[in-house]
Amino acid sequence: DNYMINISYNNKELEDLILRGQSTDKLYKKLSRNKRFMFDLNKVMGILHSVSKISELYDLKSLHYEPLKYNLSGFSSVRIGYTSKYRLMFIEQEGGISIELINISEHYGDK
Repeated sequence: DNYMINISYNNKELEDLILRGQSTDKLYKKLSRNKRFMFDLNKVMGILHSVSKISELYDLKSLHYEPLKYNLSGFSSVRIGYTSKYRLMFIEQEGGISIELINISEHYGDK
């Protein structure tokens, strides 16, 4: 079976940032002006669109894909960019072939 991962959005501002490169949200508007961040975000989204199952993300070491723990249990995340402090958080659904994008977080702090 060769599934494409279905990506849905529950946050209009995040959807606007990802699909249109702009947003009215304060953080996302700031990020939209960062060319490196937007390049990396588009690259991550391209990868998410290209895999047929979530487990393939483990093979892409630069993403640092991980199911999250503790108070973020139920969420997973990937790094946006190799040196970025930002992670794209999402919920996996339907056996790992549907992703609902949740948040861009500053998980790593300033590095």
